[in-house]
Amino acid sequence: MPETIQAYIEAVEEQIRWRRARGVVSLELRRHLEDQRDAFAAEDREDAERLAVEEMGDPVSVGTELDRLHRPRPQWGLLGLTIALACVGAFLRVWLTRNEDFDAVSPVMTVLALVLGTAALLGAYFLDFTSLARHARGIYAGALAAGLLSWWLLPNVNLVAYYTRYIILLYPVVYALWLYSCRGSTWRHFVLAVAGGIPLAVICLLAPFMFGLLILLVSGLVLLLCAIRMGWFGPGRWKFAGTALALAAGIPALFLGLGYGEGVAIRVRLALHPELDPLGGGYWGWMAKMCMQNVPFIRRDGHDSFGIASIGRVYGGLFRGEQSYVEFSMDKEFLPLKLLMRWGWLAYFLLMAAIAALLVWLLVRCLRQRQQLGRLTALAVVLSLGLETLFSAALNLGFVLFSSHLPLVVGNLHTVLDMALIGLALSVFRGSSVLRDELPEKKQRFAFPWRVKVLIVSTKEEQDFVSFSKLGK
Repeated sequence: MPETIQAYIEAVEEQIRWRRARGVVSLELRRHLEDQRDAFAAEDREDAERLAVEEMGDPVSVGTELDRLHRPRPQWGLLGLTIALACVGAFLRVWLTRNEDFDAVSPVMTVLALVLGTAALLGAYFLDFTSLARHARGIYAGALAAGLLSWWLLPNVNLVAYYTRYIILLYPVVYALWLYSCRGSTWRHFVLAVAGGIPLAVICLLAPFMFGLLILLVSGLVLLLCAIRMGWFGPGRWKFAGTALALAAGIPALFLGLGYGEGVAIRVRLALHPELDPLGGGYWGWMAKMCMQNVPFIRRDGHDSFGIASIGRVYGGLFRGEQSYVEFSMDKEFLPLKLLMRWGWLAYFLLMAAIAALLVWLLVRCLRQRQQLGRLTALAVVLSLGLETLFSAALNLGFVLFSSHLPLVVGNLHTVLDMALIGLALSVFRGSSVLRDELPEKKQRFAFPWRVKVLIVSTKEEQDFVSFSKLGK
């Protein structure tokens, strides 16, 4: 039997196979042993430390029990669904564009993207998530620097900082880490938390990437309200929440005051009625709706054209008999629409249902997390991917508000980024048994009875108290 606290902890650690759990268990055991030692010392007992160690019990038995309870929680179902959807997306990108002259997707690049995405998924999945919390402000500064450098140094595509957009899609997670670093009980901490979103929004405007700005604003507001509800900024929750909602209402008012109101109104009107300007701002929406005309639920005729059968005005078309096929070059964001036209509505619904199932599954697991930073970070991932899915569905159904990629399906580099984000969320779920919120600065000490209780989290995701009696009692 060890006679010192350090020796006892080392003996317990030898029984725990998951290295990530050793630090958490050691910290808890040390606190309990020191509390017990101080309690014996207050009673003027000799050898207080040795008595505290003996009172805890056999270290091998304690370590074996803790090893059984503190194990990783594999996320095989979510991992398998993510990889399966990524493979389906890779197949669709190659198959649906194989006959196109300029927009055909390279099979080699697609396979490479799938391999890199799987590596990113697994790398983020096995990541020690708590390391992000320890370096939250450094990550925030790095994300700002990466956004600015990519905007300044990398070449533009069609007057847009193309690669900066991929960095911007990480900003909801970066902002969640920033909120965690700004926790405090004063208005200064709250103001600092809100102000941290301003530089991120400025980079969105510089890119420019308005859809990324929308994702950042919506997810940032939700994350801020969740942080307020969890008490990260002190007891005045209603005051903080009211201020956050007032700021959220002030942002649209600011854009309207700067003269953007008319442009937004026109965009919404053309999204709802693209036929008002089929050769201008409503072109993409009008053509998408024309593509969906007469598409069967299940297509069995081997339709291989991405044109649309139409009897009417033709803008650059190929005539076949009595029908005219209107051809237009689809951007890669319209890949789900190509799927719909080739194989019918059933294939489209199955694809969207699979992606929706993945997002709902992630959301449910996110809301069950007890550790606050893990819950907030996973929520940032779900919000970002959910908004992309929503606007991608609207785009491919003819309601063109923003250009958006369908997660895990559209875009090689975009798929790599999506898989990395999902892997980060799964890392939170995998390590939930050892994730802990930081304790208050002032630690309350109390005397233990002869039976010592160690706080753990069971495999049922509930907090249990497992008692360890002194060996031989």
